[in-house]
Amino acid sequence: MMHKIAERGVGALLTTLVILAALMFGGLALLTRDAAAQTAPTTDWQRQLDSAVTAEMARTMTPGVQVAVVHQGRVIYAKAYGAADVETSRPLTNASLLRIGSVTKMVTGAVAAELAEQGKLDLRAPISRYVPSLEGKRVGTVTTHQLLTHTAGWLDNAVAYGRMGEGALGEVMREVTDTMFSHAPGAIISYSNPGFSMAGYVIERAAGERYASITDRMILRPVGMPHATFRPLEAMVRDFSQGHMGMPGRAATMVRPFTENTAQWAAGFLMASATDMARFAAMLMDGGVIDGQRVISEGAVRRMTTPDPRIPGDSTARYAYGLVIAEQQGLRIWQHGGSINGFDAIVNMFPDEKLAVVVLDNRSGPSVSGALPIVFRGVTGRALPASPAPPSAERLPTADERRAVVGQYKFGPMRIEIAEQGDSLVFRQAGASFGVRMLGNDRMKVMVPPMAQQANVLLVRGADGRVAFLHQGLRAIPRVEP
Repeated sequence: MMHKIAERGVGALLTTLVILAALMFGGLALLTRDAAAQTAPTTDWQRQLDSAVTAEMARTMTPGVQVAVVHQGRVIYAKAYGAADVETSRPLTNASLLRIGSVTKMVTGAVAAELAEQGKLDLRAPISRYVPSLEGKRVGTVTTHQLLTHTAGWLDNAVAYGRMGEGALGEVMREVTDTMFSHAPGAIISYSNPGFSMAGYVIERAAGERYASITDRMILRPVGMPHATFRPLEAMVRDFSQGHMGMPGRAATMVRPFTENTAQWAAGFLMASATDMARFAAMLMDGGVIDGQRVISEGAVRRMTTPDPRIPGDSTARYAYGLVIAEQQGLRIWQHGGSINGFDAIVNMFPDEKLAVVVLDNRSGPSVSGALPIVFRGVTGRALPASPAPPSAERLPTADERRAVVGQYKFGPMRIEIAEQGDSLVFRQAGASFGVRMLGNDRMKVMVPPMAQQANVLLVRGADGRVAFLHQGLRAIPRVEP
């Protein structure tokens, strides 16, 4: 949702989520309101892209991949590879609908921003204005702006299966209590799927219309996404893909039952094609206009692309409304990825070039990677600037670093202890202990057996110099003691 609904643990994208972990590949089509027809690659970079995708699908054993590249308002490469499901070998097409996980958040952000421009939603008002059942509770004091920027201090969960029926969003959101808090609002960015679900309910209340209906009316249909939908019963009568999962290096199996939790639609359950999302990206990069028609106001685009909280560990990356906003050697980038049981998605936009690459796949797990530089060079004639390499030299922590970080940390039911062990540190979670090494300043590497998998954790210090939060996968885990 969801970065992953089963979420790659608390982890996965650290702040390098920002760009180059992207998966990109393609075919050719004009930007029309119908799914783009597939054609063979016609240029050198398209042929390189085609080869890269095919090779990566084999490496990751991914059944199906869908790609669209949009430039200057045209989809210049759109292609679907492989199968929509492994049991029937039904081919994946450009029209196939796939779950796009947390990429949904940029759509939710667009709706909220446009309602604000229309004067129907005050993004800085306490959400209890729109959800009266929260009046008098601390949880009702946060703002929609904080929910959309992950600064409300709320816990995260990504629940693959839950209540169904479009009333479920309100049923669940009206029940939230102050136990939702992990830490004080505004303290730090900490990714929260429930926060975006609540933003979806605030949208409902402000607009007087069901979340899916207002999204259809304001965004999906005007953009030209004819079959994109949150509703599984609508997707079932269209060309849609099944999700797949499996251990790395092994063939994937279909996810059963099909994932559904209506209460978290706004956080990560949209079903769309890569071409659909390419049109959405083109609309954003053109200031709210597509095919000469305005979908949302320029003010709404400014709102949803104006970054607010800085992402720890990255000098430029900040979060806006469902978008990571970054700059790499002067190159502006708008980006978001997503995962949900059986599906992965990523959208990278380069607004100054009006270039976007959308990749959807139907297997959770290892990402198809390495194609974004091919697209960027092929389209712009320039190399994609490299992101700064994180420190790689390992070392033992100093005595001062040990004193600063030892303690207890808690994120909902998850508890972590960091303790001294001789001249080093040990990371304890769920009865297991893991070795620790430092990587540069305020970055810790935790070695997880049995295959020495690596989890990088950022240390975020408070005003007293002691570590106040562990930050990983955009989640902030607060220190609770000593």
